[in-house]
Amino acid sequence: MLYARALLLRNCGRFTHISSDFGSQYRTHAFASSEALYASLTRGVTWRHANRFVDLKEDAKKSASADYFFCDYDVREKPIWFTPGIFVDAELRPLAKQRGVVDRSDFNVVDEGYPGTGGGGRAYFVPTYGNIEGILPNHRLLACALSTQKGELEGFVCGQTFLMGKKRTMFQLTDASDIVELCTTEDDFAIDECQPVQVRLDEAGKFREYEILAGTARYLLVRGRTSEASLAATFAGLGEAPEFRRSFPSFWVERVEQVLRG
Repeated sequence: MLYARALLLRNCGRFTHISSDFGSQYRTHAFASSEALYASLTRGVTWRHANRFVDLKEDAKKSASADYFFCDYDVREKPIWFTPGIFVDAELRPLAKQRGVVDRSDFNVVDEGYPGTGGGGRAYFVPTYGNIEGILPNHRLLACALSTQKGELEGFVCGQTFLMGKKRTMFQLTDASDIVELCTTEDDFAIDECQPVQVRLDEAGKFREYEILAGTARYLLVRGRTSEASLAATFAGLGEAPEFRRSFPSFWVERVEQVLRG
């Protein structure tokens, strides 16, 4: 049995989840990954390498594994997982990247000749100027927390703050729904009632109808209907947001249960 709780967080500063960096023009996704949410909302308590920084060479080797994240975090010690966090509007619909939502800030390394991209001992391929796109502050990020233990979800309290992403952006928990159980259902859900989840590229075929919200080299961010029964929950008590229901692909839920069991 899995319990679920919807969480609404706001970013207190600019947030960047790099989607591309062509020519030192850094662009951002409008979501946070499940792994980023776990590391942030658990405050890294299950980090396996206490008192040690990340070894970049070792990290590069691990990144080739599909289970790279679990080399660094022991999820069994804190059995909780998260759907990707999606920036949403007042109606809880995915937020489009547009003026007022994102902006770009320029950067330049002032101790090197402008606009050169080398010199000073810096490799020629390391950018010294460009711009970074970011989600502007005070936007809402919606995610669902899942756990086999109800107590893990009861620990979220409105007003809590967390740091997320490489730029350590502060997020504040503004609202948390009631805790509910995921139940198997044969109901047919509209696409916008399907919870976005991260799936491998070869798993897109498990959906009979779907929408790709974003893509990376490692996974797709997808919401859609599958051919088999799904699991669903109805969330209420999320601030001023109306009651809403979400379905979760059964194959994805099974994977989460395996992750929580270790």
